[in-house]
Amino acid sequence: MSSEYTPPSPHDRGLADRSMGQVAVLAQSVAAIAPSAVMASLPALIVLYAGEGAWVSYVAAVVVVVLIGFCVAMFGRRLASSGSLYTYVARGLGSAGGFAAGWGLVIGYTCIAMLGVIGGGVYLGSFLEGIGISGTSTITQVILYVVFAALAAGFAVAGIKLSTRVGLVLEVISVAAVLIVFVVVVVQNGLSIDTSQLRLEGATFDGVTFGIVLAVLGFVGFESAASLGAEAKNPHRAIPRAVLGSAVLVGLMYLFATYASVLGFGSAEALSQSAAPVSDLATNVGMEGFTPLIDLGVTASFFAVAIASINAASRVLYTMGVEGVLPAAVGKAHTTHKTPHVAILLIAPVVALVPIVMVVGGSAPLVAFAYIGTVGTFGYMLAYLLMAASLPIFLNRRGESSGAAVVLSVLVVLSLLYVVYKNVYPVPPSPLNRLPYIFAAALLVGLAWYLIVRVTAPERTRRVGTYEEEPVPIADGAARG
Repeated sequence: MSSEYTPPSPHDRGLADRSMGQVAVLAQSVAAIAPSAVMASLPALIVLYAGEGAWVSYVAAVVVVVLIGFCVAMFGRRLASSGSLYTYVARGLGSAGGFAAGWGLVIGYTCIAMLGVIGGGVYLGSFLEGIGISGTSTITQVILYVVFAALAAGFAVAGIKLSTRVGLVLEVISVAAVLIVFVVVVVQNGLSIDTSQLRLEGATFDGVTFGIVLAVLGFVGFESAASLGAEAKNPHRAIPRAVLGSAVLVGLMYLFATYASVLGFGSAEALSQSAAPVSDLATNVGMEGFTPLIDLGVTASFFAVAIASINAASRVLYTMGVEGVLPAAVGKAHTTHKTPHVAILLIAPVVALVPIVMVVGGSAPLVAFAYIGTVGTFGYMLAYLLMAASLPIFLNRRGESSGAAVVLSVLVVLSLLYVVYKNVYPVPPSPLNRLPYIFAAALLVGLAWYLIVRVTAPERTRRVGTYEEEPVPIADGAARG
């Protein structure tokens, strides 16, 4: 016998309701990926393993990411919430699964925001060195981290429209700077096809498959538009378009960047030896004077990702506060700016402090970058896995069971399990082997809090996943979730 659908609790109007158009929503996802920063660095790492087959790794990675995007889109067409994947998973796997996914996302977004301040410090430091100012010293890097974190938080508090516009402008500038170099490389090579890459010379199956793992990591954050469920105009259309559109758009740029990089260096091996591929390419094609612009462009990209990641993380925390699973203060929005200012101000000090502690403690900025990025990636992978696993259950509860959704769920779960497996086995050398445990410890802190709330105030955990904007009616005869 069917049960009557119980609508979610009335939604809060604390955020800037329906203020974001399609371009702004897309900008959130693109800025969270930081494509120009990825194009400037990741291809050189992928070719270490995939060689001339690096472009194949990216093709496969785009397929995996688009499949994840379809999962997000299937939820997004039916749900609109600032909780993003936290809310999605809760509707399928219940409050514990939803909280785990949400906490994983918060860890992921916060770590990527840290990468934004570290990466910005590295590239702005390089620019400063070029004009005769010490930019790579520890004290200078620490100052830059504080400035970047404070400015990113300031833009995030000032308003979602302002922060996404700033992110979009910065990302357009940075992408343009990097793409100009790649276009010149291709043109100077006579627009001819690099047949060695097409023949996959020297590439191995294992190398290409591990390259897929690395390539997938270059997309994390693409789903962050889902956190704008309360602020997007027509969210059930804008969010799926932004998530899928950013995956395809950025994927095409990655493919072009990888192909042009190998072409410009003459071989995958030569590319893998470069510490600054785009700058070296600019020098190779007679654009030495363009290097400072590249440094500033990539700095802008990292700053944009810091803003976008703080935006996304704060909205997940805000939703948890509104629903009562976190302290109510976290669920408060600024009365003037309509932003989750309390959550933002909780995140910002962490975003600056962790990189500062690591660098002052003796870690090189790029080493800290790698460690923090790996921990954050585990957070994203957990959230994606739980979301994909919850999709068929969510649809079944709505009376919309779909064989295609089951197949999609299985494909995504298996793909992500492989990505996670390749990140932990073979066991990497110390201290990299400790990073999964660091993530597990951060996750357990959140889950311990959830358990305390569940024992002391179970009615609060029952509200997990109920905060929603414009519910889409479920099919007649659907069972209650």
